[in-house]
Amino acid sequence: MEFSTPKAIHQIKIKQHKKLLVDGKSYCALQAMTLALNYHKIDINETTTSLLIKGTVPVLRHNKY
Repeated sequence: MEFSTPKAIHQIKIKQHKKLLVDGKSYCALQAMTLALNYHKIDINETTTSLLIKGTVPVLRHNKY
């Protein structure tokens, strides 16, 4: 399912007991939540043993300085 950033962070937080895979790599819950802040929309698929997390709409940053 696709979630907005706050809802995705909430899903990651409540499912900490599962293995968290972000783009195929294993992450701890804090790293996965930090990565979620870089995206507007996050796709989270839940299996019996893990959460598959993938960012879909990245946050655009403009560095003027």
